[in-house]
Amino acid sequence: MLKFRNIVTAFLMWNDQVLLLERSQDKEIAPGVWFGVGGHMEPEEINDPYGAAYREIFEETGLDRSKIQKLDLKYIIYNRVDDYEIVVNHIFFGEVSAPYVVPNHEGVLHWINIDEALEKVTHPVASKVLNHYGRDRRSDVLLGVMDWEEPYVWWYPI
Repeated sequence: MLKFRNIVTAFLMWNDQVLLLERSQDKEIAPGVWFGVGGHMEPEEINDPYGAAYREIFEETGLDRSKIQKLDLKYIIYNRVDDYEIVVNHIFFGEVSAPYVVPNHEGVLHWINIDEALEKVTHPVASKVLNHYGRDRRSDVLLGVMDWEEPYVWWYPI
């Protein structure tokens, strides 16, 4: 039976920098990978990806809603992991008023120039959305279907 794993990812911006998480090497999922902050949606958050994004941002950075401006859902990416699971990633971009974050148990947080971030990011989804966002800051939400073989994303406005 096919299952869905719903997650949220946030890329927070401060001036010309983006906040990236360098995941710990001891993590079961994506050890050592550079990505945005985020994680799995709780069952009660399935219909509230914004709530899940704010919760994950606070848990991983210590930043609460009052420190975040313009948190917008920009991308929803579907990718099939195997014969049994599809990952649905709700990807947000937002701005913060100050770059002060707290350490977390997921890895190390880094503020990095957006151009350098593209060189650091090692996960195909993060690479594709950062690259696209840097070139095309559309106001609408884009639906993406990820092909892991290439890797390639087909973008559709919704």
